[in-house]
Amino acid sequence: MPNQWENLFKNEGTWKGSFTKLTPDGTEVSNVPSILTLERTSETSARFQVTRYPTGQPPQETKTEFASINQSSLFCEDGSFTKGSTQWSPFSQFGTEFGLTLPNARFRLVQLFNPGGALADIILIRETREGQADRIRAPLSMDQLVGTWRGQAIVYRRDWSVSQPFTTELNVSKQSADTVLQTWRAGPATGQSIAKVQGSRLLFETGYQLLCLPNGGSSLCPQTIQRNTAFRCEVGWLIEPNIRLRLTREYEADGSWGQQTWIREEKIA
Repeated sequence: MPNQWENLFKNEGTWKGSFTKLTPDGTEVSNVPSILTLERTSETSARFQVTRYPTGQPPQETKTEFASINQSSLFCEDGSFTKGSTQWSPFSQFGTEFGLTLPNARFRLVQLFNPGGALADIILIRETREGQADRIRAPLSMDQLVGTWRGQAIVYRRDWSVSQPFTTELNVSKQSADTVLQTWRAGPATGQSIAKVQGSRLLFETGYQLLCLPNGGSSLCPQTIQRNTAFRCEVGWLIEPNIRLRLTREYEADGSWGQQTWIREEKIA
């Protein structure tokens, strides 16, 4: 099994893209072109540089060199990753970042929460490897989500241990024009919830929202994080009409980050 450094280096290279800031309901606030470079400097060190090009302003450049992987980050075998706050507190800002990595494209997402736990901003980052043509994917639609999805999942834990793959099944069905029922199974665990359709969002009775995004993406998270309640945040990416990647970051009831789960699923009906 590749180690965390080998997984990280699946992201090596130069990526051209943009940072798009959205409100929780998906309204675009700004869009800034970007170039990001990750360079391997040894088997266990790297150099990171990102340059943003805001309209009417000088380029904004950030450079970092590192020889250890921050304990707030975990990298999957295909290069996908999560990073962010390791502890949620109602008295401070909180954020999670996700990256779904393909050989020549990445879909990244940042979810930011205000003190108190309310979702504040979503940052969508779409990137293509330098020298490769952009592949244009349509915004995710509710109709694309409807159906039965079966897949495999792998859990990555903070101690760098990795689970054996296990099966998943997700069924999304319309109960009415504005109501959706979702049932799921992950290994032996099962559950279901009902959501109301509101524009490009599904608002679940559990307090979560799923926001459909450009480029086939989705953002799932609590609308407000509740005290003493376990929660998860998730990014999804429809990479083919019937294939979807998902990556979750999971927090315990005491607010501590425990693990992440990578899922690849295929629509079968």
